[in-house]
Amino acid sequence: MNLQQLEYLVALDTYRQFVLAAEKCHVTQPTLSMQLQKLEEELGVLLFDRTTKGVQPTAVGAKVVQQARQVVREVQQLREVVQLEKGELIGELRLGIIPTLAPYLVPLFLVELVERYPQLRVQVEELQSAQIIQQLKDNQLDIGLLVTPLDDRQLREVPVLEEPFLGYISENHELYAQATISPQDMGAPGLWLLQQGHCFRHQVLNICAPSPAATARPFTYESGSIETLKELVRHNHGYTLVPELSVLQELHSPMVKRFEAPQPVREISLVVHHGFVRLPLLATLRDIILSKVPERLQAGKVGQKIRWK
Repeated sequence: MNLQQLEYLVALDTYRQFVLAAEKCHVTQPTLSMQLQKLEEELGVLLFDRTTKGVQPTAVGAKVVQQARQVVREVQQLREVVQLEKGELIGELRLGIIPTLAPYLVPLFLVELVERYPQLRVQVEELQSAQIIQQLKDNQLDIGLLVTPLDDRQLREVPVLEEPFLGYISENHELYAQATISPQDMGAPGLWLLQQGHCFRHQVLNICAPSPAATARPFTYESGSIETLKELVRHNHGYTLVPELSVLQELHSPMVKRFEAPQPVREISLVVHHGFVRLPLLATLRDIILSKVPERLQAGKVGQKIRWK
């Protein structure tokens, strides 16, 4: 058994295709298959079921993969510890960010991060919160940017922002005339929500628990985009809730309404596995983000936290 075989094992479990796993490991498919076969022979068990429908780990294979992921993670951490001692920061940084943050936050930090660490290959992917959490645990991501608290003992959270929820209201809606809004106002008809699966939808529902009448319409439309919701409001006389970063250029618009105090906020954190060792990188990323957003959004300000789900 060797580390290379364990890396192939993890890759095959991640991608569930021999050809793709081999491509990601920069080897030929026969090489990957042969090494995994040798590992199976040494262990005396079948690690994967190979069927026409794809590749699936066996019951014992799943346990072996879980342990292999831990070994691969620890070897990676060993290399990173040495890099830090040598003053180097090279290799990959795999960052996952939720879709309701990505279009507003990534453009603020990505270029500067790459400029500060030119030897670092930064990969950013938009993922749902549950996917980010699992991939952090599976060593498929290094850092997550998502809403916390998560209350997960395997993960470490570094709060960065507390972003208020704001109302975004059509000029033809009954709430438009109000200077501020409250959760009780969310029973009004015409509320637009993100589609199922988005943590922002759960957070909105945690704030206001709207009645069925608030979202009743003669048609169904589900969106995964905050910007789409805003366009719907502009053209269809309804209202929605938006995160403040999505309306930084519109804060003086009469369509944007703040909640009465204490205003609901979502805590945004950098999240890593407890074994993450590149802490200077984490601190730098946090500092870059804080330097690009209004100071009032810094974590620790007054607000009523809304959980991610």
